[in-house]
Amino acid sequence: MKIQNDDKFIKLVENLIDPAEVCDLYFFQRFKNLLPTWLFKKLLIKTSKKSPYMGFVIEPYSLFLFFRLRNFEKAKALLPTRYELVKTRIFADEEPDYYHGMGIFNTKASTFWGTRMESYLVAKDTKTGLISWIFIDIISNTIIALPTEGVVSRNSKHAVHTTNSKGDFFVDIKEDRTGRHLVCKGNMTRGIKRKLDQPLWVLGNTSIAHSTELTDKSEDPFAVIFDPAEVATAIDIPLADVKLHKNSLFTDLAEQELCKVLCFPFAQHYIADSPGCRTYIKNDQDMIENYNRISELKDLKTFSTKSIKRMFFSSIILSYLIIAVLSVLLLLK
Repeated sequence: MKIQNDDKFIKLVENLIDPAEVCDLYFFQRFKNLLPTWLFKKLLIKTSKKSPYMGFVIEPYSLFLFFRLRNFEKAKALLPTRYELVKTRIFADEEPDYYHGMGIFNTKASTFWGTRMESYLVAKDTKTGLISWIFIDIISNTIIALPTEGVVSRNSKHAVHTTNSKGDFFVDIKEDRTGRHLVCKGNMTRGIKRKLDQPLWVLGNTSIAHSTELTDKSEDPFAVIFDPAEVATAIDIPLADVKLHKNSLFTDLAEQELCKVLCFPFAQHYIADSPGCRTYIKNDQDMIENYNRISELKDLKTFSTKSIKRMFFSSIILSYLIIAVLSVLLLLK
């Protein structure tokens, strides 16, 4: 089976991203401490049932940095119980190894818009046998989705990922609370397009999970739906053309020297499950079937903050009513 209509899918993903809704979610998220975490998560899940899919786009020139794992015991401790570390290839024509990866990109989505740096381990899901990406860290200047809390505020006011006309890329991302910092500069012009390992880049994205530090015990892996052609190849950037100026992230987990740097010089379009929803993907053909099915959906609605707005304004009205009643009681006394 082949991808039948990527035009429809791409337009669908783009149309699911509403800047106004992203702004509203960001605004109301600032007040989530006024509500119990379980209630805020419940509101998100209720919203998700009406909008089971979220669109997100990774903009051109996303980067992936890879380091060889060094501290295997620490890496294993970060994995949920159903996962085990596994060797993988990054490019298709090389020997597998154990890696710690970082994805750095500018992105827009149904629920966030900004710059993100994600850190991963690669593992095997012992229940399904699928190779899996395991999130172990997210640093971003926009909203972050986490299984334990639903969404949390940005953790970085200083997050830069950009390029220039000379083919240079610049990365300078710092976590506010801890000061952990990544600064990197490189040039892409001598990069060579190479085929990527499809079990990792295609099937790995059908089985994504979070580390023990970022998830609750009940979390199932989730999948993203996309055209496999978008991860068929990437630009392999020569290490001699990349300068890692600072890296204070996971210094005791992996070697500090880069072993691979790659870039996707085009936009990538994905459909992800909304919080509380789950699309089960068995293999690459199953993903393509879902891709073609979603492309034909006519009434797919974007993620909406209406439920959160109602709860927020109801709380304000209730507060005023309580104050008014108390004021009247005091006057009667």
